[in-house]
Amino acid sequence: MQARRIAPTLLATAALVASLAGCTDDRTVRASASDTAGTSVAVVATTIPVTTAPATTATTATPQTTTPQTTSTTSTTTSTSTPATTTAPPLLAASYPHVAAAVFGLALDNVAVSVSVHRDGAAPWGLAAGRRADGQNATTDSPFVIASVSKLVTALSIARLVSQGSLTTGTAVPWASLGLRTDPLWADVTVRDLLDHTSGMPINRKSWLDDPGPCSIPLQEAVVAPPTIARTTWQYSNGNYCALGLLVESVTGRTLDEAAYDLVFTPAGVSGPYLSTEGLRSDSVPSPRGIARLARLGGAGTWLASTDDLVAMLDTVTADDLEVLRWPGIILDQYGWGHTGTVDGAKACAWVLEDGRTTVAAVVSGPKPATGGDVCDVVLPALALDLGIWAGDPLRNPV
Repeated sequence: MQARRIAPTLLATAALVASLAGCTDDRTVRASASDTAGTSVAVVATTIPVTTAPATTATTATPQTTTPQTTSTTSTTTSTSTPATTTAPPLLAASYPHVAAAVFGLALDNVAVSVSVHRDGAAPWGLAAGRRADGQNATTDSPFVIASVSKLVTALSIARLVSQGSLTTGTAVPWASLGLRTDPLWADVTVRDLLDHTSGMPINRKSWLDDPGPCSIPLQEAVVAPPTIARTTWQYSNGNYCALGLLVESVTGRTLDEAAYDLVFTPAGVSGPYLSTEGLRSDSVPSPRGIARLARLGGAGTWLASTDDLVAMLDTVTADDLEVLRWPGIILDQYGWGHTGTVDGAKACAWVLEDGRTTVAAVVSGPKPATGGDVCDVVLPALALDLGIWAGDPLRNPV
């Protein structure tokens, strides 16, 4: 396992934020934070001429009276804030300056980027750059393609069904109830095997994206043959979470999105996530490869969601949930646990740090970096520096 060196990149990006020399595109960056008095502050940084010092337009909204952890400062300040005097960039003096610098770096050469952070129930912090499908500025409440971070939604749906007593992780997968014909050797595969990628499911990455139709088509092709020789050992395959998504639908009698709202999103107080099968909404960030191909992933990667919604979801994870969401189904590093997501044109990272004190989600629409793991490699060290818990570059297991 080889870790990337991130600190020099962050330092270079911080210098970029400090000067923004040569920035001549029309990207707009929006940040939301809270000052020490609890006042919601919105900051907009726009194009800065090459020859001038950086400047930002700061706007301040009326203090919120609702509970901070349930108030999205990003969405409430866009239409009610009043322009203030132009000052030097307050982003570097914000709550998470290294994360802010990382976001500016991720925004380069991409359609859009968004990062949200929650910690200790304090007011949410977030930063987004780029454009939505309707041409408006992206915010931390704008849905993005989250790729395999969708697996956290599916796993949490399973965890909540376990808590309700509707199934157990030791339950043998009821393939027939999922409408699938299987080789007899799949009979002893359990829900836990699917969660942990130890079922012997073949990988076949191309068939999970590039062909038309739902994920049940390649899944059926996979399970009519015996499990692979990797049975009982970790082998990451979208087929496992396609099957789990079908199981959620079978147990609940509801569609995948309806069940996820009942079990995961509504309890978290969010209403923005949706499946790619709906088509791209105007308030969402487009993906360079489009979203129609994501339907093939089912419960393995079909969701669009904002970073605000993802951190709110992670905030609701309980100790009982973590009996279901465990390694190697989730990914661990020295900072905590989470999941990454990678498809052409979209990368995502969602992580829980400090035993649940801090949650972070970062999404990118565009070609860079290469993977969701690379997004984590940028954002997690930056956040660790801001929190004073730096422990080196992330060492993820499994990778």
